[in-house]
Amino acid sequence: MKVGTRITAVTSALVAGTLAVYATFDLRDAARERREHLEKEIESLASSLRAGLELQGVSSAIARAPELSREISSFYDDTRVLILPASAIMADEIREESRRRLRNLVEARPVFVRETEEGERFVYALPLRRKNPTAQDGFEIAGSIEVSRSLSQLSAAWRDDLLSTLPLLAGMVVLVIVAVMLFSRTLVTRPIEKLLHGIDDVARGDLSRVLLSEREDEIGVLASRFNDMTYSLRESRAETERQNVAKMKLEERLFQTEKLATIGQLAAEIAHEVGTPLNVIVGRSRAMAKKAQDPEAVAKNADIVAEQASRITRIIQRLLDTARRKVGAAENGLVNLNQVTLTTMEFLEGRFSAGKVSRTLARAEGLPAVKGDADQLQQVLLNLLINAIDAMPGGGAIRVETSLVTRRRPGLEVAPEQPVVVVEISDTGPGIDEAAREKIFEPFYTTKEGRGGTGLGLSVSHGIIKEHDGWIEVEAGAGGVGTAFRICLPAAQESS
Repeated sequence: MKVGTRITAVTSALVAGTLAVYATFDLRDAARERREHLEKEIESLASSLRAGLELQGVSSAIARAPELSREISSFYDDTRVLILPASAIMADEIREESRRRLRNLVEARPVFVRETEEGERFVYALPLRRKNPTAQDGFEIAGSIEVSRSLSQLSAAWRDDLLSTLPLLAGMVVLVIVAVMLFSRTLVTRPIEKLLHGIDDVARGDLSRVLLSEREDEIGVLASRFNDMTYSLRESRAETERQNVAKMKLEERLFQTEKLATIGQLAAEIAHEVGTPLNVIVGRSRAMAKKAQDPEAVAKNADIVAEQASRITRIIQRLLDTARRKVGAAENGLVNLNQVTLTTMEFLEGRFSAGKVSRTLARAEGLPAVKGDADQLQQVLLNLLINAIDAMPGGGAIRVETSLVTRRRPGLEVAPEQPVVVVEISDTGPGIDEAAREKIFEPFYTTKEGRGGTGLGLSVSHGIIKEHDGWIEVEAGAGGVGTAFRICLPAAQESS
């Protein structure tokens, strides 16, 4: 129920209750006044009739009491006059109520009977006196005169007042309801609706909404506070955007720094790899010069020179591909991690040989693709493989294995399970202690002090995988030997 409706209902109920109470007291006062007026009329009529009867003679009036009662009653509408002689106390032809009142008058003598009620009629009785020298005060009670009138006229008048009051009361309640409704709609409902529309716009992301503070009451204060809130949100959004831009630029610089460091390490290895085919080319070239007259020897040496030149071209091309990788947000392409792992391990073939590291690649059949950027994912694999090679200066073994599992994301135990593509890189090196595992993804933290480590490789790799909606797990290798890094990426959903 809206606030305006509640205000209208409560106010109308209070006004209707107040008017009802007022009308009840007013009707009661009007009924009491009519009753008092009726009592005074009957009392005045009874006093006048008694005076007239006593003046004409009580004895003659009592002698013809029934006839006289009917004659007097015929002169008044809805009024009954009854004259009773004192001897009628023992008579059976009069009612018990009249006999009781007459007995009270006779016994009390000068005492007047107060008004009483008889059914639906109001009765007023007075004694009829006549002179008696033997009486103590010179008068005796010869009988009584009763004047009664029906109370139905009071009930009818009360009903008429009620019927005339109810429409007026209903009209006033309707007017109050309409007035309160218009008042609440103008002063409460419409301002609150504007405020709600503004809140809805803010919820949809529109922070430019401004409410005009047209009043100085609580609703006006709410409008002002709303404007202050939207201003603060705009400032916070702008600051967040500035921080995000700065963060992205910093991540790009870190990524570029790590890539340059990786390229520098690879360049030294590639220089060694290029040196070998160059020596072969130089030797074969000299042999061709010595055997220039032997076409068969020249052709054989020329093939060997061409083969070694192609090898140098491939080595340099791999270095250029690494140097030209894009930096920034991941592209939403489909990446085959089986192919990426194979290409990366071929790229590092020279380092494996130089470091006396054996390598094993176990690729799962039918591995689904993942969404992301192949170059960035290859950069992650390069960082992890180079770290594994550096962790085994005396030689060792590296195993790279791809697989598809179904599991929940860490920290979201209530989330449903989903298919996840896993690339696990394990080595037989000395391993990473528990304390260092909690820090290895922090920027500039390195375990290669004095051996050329930048402390950016794992930090950048962690950021890349996080941008791909994945995560990296680190644990001890099989049998507690070495270290195992596990890259987990959600499998791309097949389009229907």
